[in-house]
Amino acid sequence: MRLLASVVGLALLVAQQVVGVTPPPGADSLQACSSVVTRKEVRDLSPDEWSAYSNAVQSAYNDRWIDWFGFLHERVAGVIHSNAVFLVYHRKLTRDYEQILQTYNPAVAVPFWNTLIDYQNPAGSPVLSDPYFGGNGNAASDNCVTSGIAASWKMTFPDVHCLRRNFGEADTIKSWYSPEFITSVLQRSNTYSDLRAGLENTIHGLPHLSLGGDMNTMHSPLDPVFWLHHSNIDRLYAQWQAVNPDERTYAYDGTDIKNNPVALNDYLTSTTTPVYEVMRLGYGSMCYTYSTIQAAGSSSNNLARRQKCIARPSKATEAVRKLPPKLLSSYYPSFAKGGVVSALENELGDFDPRRPMSADGVVEHKPFTASEKMRGRMPKAGTLDNMYIKMMGANVTEVKHFEKLAAEMVDALNLENYLSPYLIDLLEKE
Repeated sequence: MRLLASVVGLALLVAQQVVGVTPPPGADSLQACSSVVTRKEVRDLSPDEWSAYSNAVQSAYNDRWIDWFGFLHERVAGVIHSNAVFLVYHRKLTRDYEQILQTYNPAVAVPFWNTLIDYQNPAGSPVLSDPYFGGNGNAASDNCVTSGIAASWKMTFPDVHCLRRNFGEADTIKSWYSPEFITSVLQRSNTYSDLRAGLENTIHGLPHLSLGGDMNTMHSPLDPVFWLHHSNIDRLYAQWQAVNPDERTYAYDGTDIKNNPVALNDYLTSTTTPVYEVMRLGYGSMCYTYSTIQAAGSSSNNLARRQKCIARPSKATEAVRKLPPKLLSSYYPSFAKGGVVSALENELGDFDPRRPMSADGVVEHKPFTASEKMRGRMPKAGTLDNMYIKMMGANVTEVKHFEKLAAEMVDALNLENYLSPYLIDLLEKE
C-alpha cells in the first residue's frame, strides 16, 4: 500500500509541476525521483505515522542533529532572511532535515502545521499539547517545556539548556494570520518576490515571535515545531508554484542581502547547491510532495491543465465569494474573476479548530459551528516587535505594509458583518 501511494503521489506531482515547464540551463540534468514521500498536516498523521515520526526525531536528537541544525541556521541567519533567498534556502534546509530523519526511517516525512487552523487561539492548539510538541515553558523553571516529545531534551548549543518557550502573559498568544488573509496573499502574489514578502512578514514571523524561547532566536531549529512551521511555509510556496507551473516553477526574482539581483544559478548560502535544484518538487533531491497538492490534483480529470481545479466548496469560500465586488477585487482577485479557481490558492477549507490529533485515535468530538457572537468581530493578527524585526534584519517598511494590509482587510470584512467560519466564542465551554 505504501508503494502504491508513493507511485500515485509521484504521478500527480509530475503532472502538476512538470508539464509544459522548460528548465533553465543545468536543471534539465536533474533526474526525476523514483519515489516521493507525502507531507501531511500533523493532525492527519495516524498513530503509526506519528510514532514513526516522533521516534525518528528522538533519534536525531540522540545523535545531536538537532544541535547541528540550530548551529547551522544561526551561522547563516544573517543572509537567509528578509530577502529573496528566504523561501528557497528554507526549502533546502527542511529537506536536509527530512533526509536525516529518513536515515532512521525512510518512510518518514516532515509534517506541516497549518497554523491557519489555530489562528484565533494558537495556544489552544492540540499541536502544542502533550504528548505531541508540548506547550508553554514553565516560567518558574527557566521557561523549560515540560511536556511533549522534547520535554527531557538538553541542548548543547549555544549552551546547555532545556527547550524553552515563552508565550507571555497568562499562557496566551495573540491571534495569528487567518485563512482569509493568507488566501489573499496567495491570490495577490504575481511574482516570487511578492509571495516571499507576503509569507515571510506575516505567517512566518508571528509564530516565531509568539512561541518565544528558542523559536524566537536564530537557533530556532532547536524547537521541533520549527520544522512543521517551515514545512507549512514551503507548502504554501509549492502550492503557489503548482497553480501555474509553466510560469512559476522556476520563478525567482528580487535581491539578496547585499541588494544584488538574484539568479537561478546562484549557490544557496554555504552550499554547493544552485537555486534551480530546489525549485522543482519531484526532481533531484526534492523527493516529496504535499497532501494538499495531491488532493487538488485528484479532483481534476486532466492533471496537465495547470491545476485549474474547482475552488474548495467550503463555507468560508462561499462566504467570501458573497463579499461586495470591490472587496473581492482588492483582496481576492482570483475570486473576483468568477468561474473556476485553483484549490491551491484557496486556504478556505472546512477545517475545525477544535479537531484533535488523529493520532489520538477515536476521541469524542462535537461538530464545530462558528459562533454567531463572533460575526463582525474577526480578530486582527498580532504584530512583530522591534526586537524581532531587528534580529531578522527585516525591512521595516515591508513589515508595516503587510501588517497594515492585514488590519485593513479585517476592518473591511468586519464592516460587512462577515462571520469567519473558524471563530469560536472562547468563553463558551465545549
